[in-house]
Amino acid sequence: MKNLKLFSFRFNDLSNTDAASLITQTCEHASKVKDDLGPMAKVSLAELITNGAEFSAQVNRPRKNKYSDQVTKDRKASANLFSEINRAVAFESKSRDAAKKQAAVDFDLFFHPYSALPKGSIGAQMEQTVEMIKKYKANPELMSAAKLIGVDTLMTELEADNNALREVYETRTADMGNREASSSDLRPEATESYMDFCIIIEQYVKLAPNESIITLFNTMDELRRKHSALIQKPKDKGTTPTA
Repeated sequence: MKNLKLFSFRFNDLSNTDAASLITQTCEHASKVKDDLGPMAKVSLAELITNGAEFSAQVNRPRKNKYSDQVTKDRKASANLFSEINRAVAFESKSRDAAKKQAAVDFDLFFHPYSALPKGSIGAQMEQTVEMIKKYKANPELMSAAKLIGVDTLMTELEADNNALREVYETRTADMGNREASSSDLRPEATESYMDFCIIIEQYVKLAPNESIITLFNTMDELRRKHSALIQKPKDKGTTPTA
């Protein structure tokens, strides 16, 4: 063997997904020749398989969060309520009943600036709906106008739905944050196990080579080159571990 060192690159510059892929593929190829590995390599491989599997399982969990459907459902309900209020106001603004017509005009002056919230970002929609409801409930005349044109119950529903939307959205955000944290927490152990295994394979190729170990070495070297090419913007991180 002319080259007794595996291809060197900054392993930590790989994304969690690509790092998990490299570890998983390494374990698969190494497992095929496990019986031909020495004692130290077998122990190291067993540790890599365990730590790599835990890390990969976390990384490869379904991307769709379990709360996403409820967020979509609640936001759609809010959008429908906004539309229903808009229709009611537009209808009553043309009423032959002067009192209802004036109530619709007065309510529209307040509601119109908020009427397109469902078309914007979900964060702005939630927070500005809270602001709108607060102002609405603090204005008795506005509440009377809403009752006269029949949108008072819709405003109550809108407040309840927005509160539900905020709650499930915050739950989803926390869950997604925990998932990412879990992947990052599991990566150091998987990384250390992978680097240890690479060092041991390099030593076996140098000191006690056999056909299986040489083949595994070459395969691992190729896997490292392929995954290194996936790093889009390598950065100089100073002490970043080089695999």
